Amino acid sequence: MSNNEFEKLSEEKNECTSRGACSMAPNIAALQEIVMYFLKQTAFYMLKLEKLGANNPSIKTEILNDLSALISVNEFNEEQLFTIAMKDYFLLKNTQQTYKKRCETKNTNCFDLKEKIQFNNKTSLSKAISYGENLLLQKYNNIQSEKRNLIDILEIVIKSTSLHLAKLNDMGVFEDYSFYIILKALNEFNHNKITAKIVEEYTSKLAELDNALILKISKLLTDKFGNIEKTTVSYSTEKGKAILVSGSNFSELEEVLKQTENQNLDVYTHSELLLANALTKFKKYPHLKGHFGDRIENNILDFATFPGAILLTKNSKKNSEYLYRGRLFSSDYIVPKGIIKIEDNDFSELIKSANSAKGFKTGKIKPSVELGYSPNAIIEEFETIKTKMETGKIKRLFIIGMNTYSEFQKEYFKTFLNKIQENEFCISFMETKERPNILPINLGNFLPFAAEVLHMLFEKIPINLPNIYIFFTNCDVMTISNIITLKKHHAKNIYMADCPPTFINPSVFATLKEEYHIKTTTTPEHDIQVIRN
Repeated sequence: MSNNEFEKLSEEKNECTSRGACSMAPNIAALQEIVMYFLKQTAFYMLKLEKLGANNPSIKTEILNDLSALISVNEFNEEQLFTIAMKDYFLLKNTQQTYKKRCETKNTNCFDLKEKIQFNNKTSLSKAISYGENLLLQKYNNIQSEKRNLIDILEIVIKSTSLHLAKLNDMGVFEDYSFYIILKALNEFNHNKITAKIVEEYTSKLAELDNALILKISKLLTDKFGNIEKTTVSYSTEKGKAILVSGSNFSELEEVLKQTENQNLDVYTHSELLLANALTKFKKYPHLKGHFGDRIENNILDFATFPGAILLTKNSKKNSEYLYRGRLFSSDYIVPKGIIKIEDNDFSELIKSANSAKGFKTGKIKPSVELGYSPNAIIEEFETIKTKMETGKIKRLFIIGMNTYSEFQKEYFKTFLNKIQENEFCISFMETKERPNILPINLGNFLPFAAEVLHMLFEKIPINLPNIYIFFTNCDVMTISNIITLKKHHAKNIYMADCPPTFINPSVFATLKEEYHIKTTTTPEHDIQVIRN
C-alpha cells in the first residue's frame, strides 16, 4: 500500500491527518484496527469452540475488557496500544490452538481462517502500524462507499455493549446471549461478505441488547446497594487526609470505604460515582463526605487540585495525562503508564499514599446539590404528565439528557428552558432546581438510572408520539447506542449538538444523523420556533 492510498483513506475516514483536528490519529487508528483484527479472528474460533461444547470464561472476559478499553482509545499512546495488540495476538493463537486440540479430541475437521497479515511475536511497532493501515484499506472493500461509515457505527455499538457486559461481569453476572451476538457480529468481518444490511441488523440488535444490559445494571445496583433516594449531596471539603474515588464501579467504592473505616481518612466520590451518595447502603459510612469537583467534571483540574490519593475504578473513562505519579491508582485491566495498578481489591497502597499526601489543610464550603429521586413520586409525576398530554394541557414534552461538560450546551439549554411555555413541559436530567413546567431529575450522569427513569416514563407515555422531543447532550458510544434503540422504537424527534471531532469522526456523525434521522441543534430560539411551527 502506498502512502498516497493511506492518506486518501485517512482523509475519507478522518477528514484530516493530524491529531487534535480529527477523531483519531492515523497511527492510532491503524493500531486499533490490528486489535480489532485479532479479536474478530478470535471470535471465529470462539464460535467454533462453542459448537464443540467448549466454554472458557477467562477468554470471554479478556475479549470484553479489550473491546471496552477501545472506548478510550485516544487515551492510549502507540506503545500502549501495541501492547494490547500483542496481547490479543497471543489470545488469538491460544484460542486457535485450543480449537485444533478440541477438533482432534472430537475427531472432527478443523477450519482455519486465512491470515491477512504476517504478524508474529517479533513484529515491530512500525510494522504493526503498516499492517493496520493495510487492514483499514481492506475493511471497507466489500460495502458500498456511501455505507462505509455504518461499519464504524456498528463497532461503536459493539464497544458500548462490551462495556456494559464487562460491568455486569464485575457484578457477578454474565450475559452469554449478548456476548454470543457480539462474537457473531465480529465474525461477519472474517468472510469478505459484509453488507450494509448485515451491518444494520447487528447494529440494531446490539443496541437493543445494550439497553437491556443498562437496565439490568440499574436493578443489580439497587439490589446490592439499596434504593435510590432524593438526597442533598455535599460538594464541600473538610480538613484532613482523603481519597478520591472516580469512575462508575460502586463495588470498589464500597471496598475502599470498608478498608478505610476507623482510619481517620475521608472519602470523596468523583464522576459517575456521585450517585453513590443517593443510595441507602452508602449512607452508613460517615467518612463518605460527599462529592469532589465543581459539578463540571474535569479530570485534569480535579485530579491536580485533590491533595490526596486517587483511585480510577474499573472501566472508567480515563483522562489522566499521567501527571500524578505516585497518587493515581487503578484496578483496571489495562493501566496507563504512570498509574499504579491495584490487584485483588487490596487498597493498602492507595491508603498508604493518602496518608502520606498533604490532605486538605482547611475545609472549603461549597453549595450542596439535590440528587436522586423518589420512585413513587416520579411515577405520580409521569401519570400527571400523561393526563395533561391526553387532555391537551401539555402540547409538547421535552426530554433533556444528562449534564454536559460543554459551556456552549449549558448556555443553550439555559436559554431553551427559559423559553418553555405554559402548555409545554420539560423533564431535564441536567437541571437541579424545580421550576414551573420543568421536572429536574439529577442522576449525576449515571446512565443506568437515567435509562430506568425513561423506561418508567415510556411505560406511561408512548415513545412514538409526535410531540415528544428528546435532546441528547453527550457525544459518546453509549449515546449513539441509545439513539439507535430509541429510533428502533420509533421515537420521532431526536436532537443532538454537533459532536466535537475528538469525540466522534465527523463523517461517521454525518452518517449517523442521516441514517437515523437525527436533527442537529442550532440556536435555542431557532430550534424552539421550528418545533412550535
